[in-house]
Amino acid sequence: MEHCSLTIAQNRTDYFRKGILLNLQYWQVWVGKKISDVPALDQERANVIRAIAYALDMEEAWPSVYELIMTFSLYMEKRGYWDNWNQILRRAAKAAEQNNDTGKGINLSVLLARLLFQQSRFKEAVICYRQTLHLTRQLGDRFNEGRICSNLGYYYIERGQWYRAEALCCHALSLFEQINSAHGRAHTENHLGILYTWQQRWDQAQKHLEQACKLWSSMQDEYGLMRGYINLGGLYNWIKYPDKSMFYLEKALHQAQLTGAETDMGTIYMNMGVSYRLAGDFSMAENYAKQAEIIFQHFSNTTGLAQVWDNMGVLYFKQGKLQKANQYLERSLNMWRTLNNRKGEIRTLMEMIEFELATGNLLQAQILLKKVEQLIGQNRMMQYQDLQERFIYYHQQLGEHSTA
Repeated sequence: MEHCSLTIAQNRTDYFRKGILLNLQYWQVWVGKKISDVPALDQERANVIRAIAYALDMEEAWPSVYELIMTFSLYMEKRGYWDNWNQILRRAAKAAEQNNDTGKGINLSVLLARLLFQQSRFKEAVICYRQTLHLTRQLGDRFNEGRICSNLGYYYIERGQWYRAEALCCHALSLFEQINSAHGRAHTENHLGILYTWQQRWDQAQKHLEQACKLWSSMQDEYGLMRGYINLGGLYNWIKYPDKSMFYLEKALHQAQLTGAETDMGTIYMNMGVSYRLAGDFSMAENYAKQAEIIFQHFSNTTGLAQVWDNMGVLYFKQGKLQKANQYLERSLNMWRTLNNRKGEIRTLMEMIEFELATGNLLQAQILLKKVEQLIGQNRMMQYQDLQERFIYYHQQLGEHSTA
């Protein structure tokens, strides 16, 4: 009978390494079978992470541990385990470099950049995307080039840099059409739908969002479909059709529950709160806004908090709860400034001007309007088309009061 003595150091090391490999293989098969079973993944998450963490230090485990990371990544993002997963992705990207595996390193860097964006670590995300984009072009990796351009396009949508956003997304869409990538096309159609919503190009926004949903549905991508429904719900909130918005948001909520997308439920609840406010049901609006706030706080989603606090400020203002309204608008404004998000800051300042006008504090309204003028600048006004009419209206109102 063959056996090895564990009294020899090398034998102990070999035995331990074989154990790591066997454990990794077990969890790789298990995750592959259970990837749609969120409760099962929740229960065994720590064991899977442990298997990955041990295997990342072993060169012979690299191909298998990489595959497990790629399979497990979306689950970790959806459930909000961002800090833990950030560390794993950084170690994995370093392992790819040590193994001279540039292709896998690119895929891991894209995942890391996307995660950094979700963590509101925008500067780090952009640096990571740009460095990785350079590598994709060197290798002729058109899929990841398109992926990065599409994701950077979304980043610039959020920052109000719409010309750059549209150029990046259209370039990405062209790449995905050339390589016939339905996955890439769906995400980029979705990003263009968001852009055109912000620009109030409603027909184009609807067309692109519906196309994204159609592609995701054909691929049976439940998580992607949820994102499309969220954005269609947001579109109909913008044009003040709360019933139609709720139709899509209910569908999005069903998809989120189906896929275990806990972090996205905050966005869904926030948008539901807006729908109920538009419909005049302030009690339900407050209930959903508070649920969204709890989720955003739990996952340290600072952008989500800035948005929901702005919405709560508007809601309390509509109810005549002026002290609460002012409190939440101040919170939102401070968060936008912390994030250096000019578009969000301008939007909240507009709400605060509305508040000051309604309460008769014209001097404070003028001070706030001056801040908006400084932020926008006349040459950048067209980037904020959704705010332009309000800006002109407030300028006229306060100009008349000053003359009087």
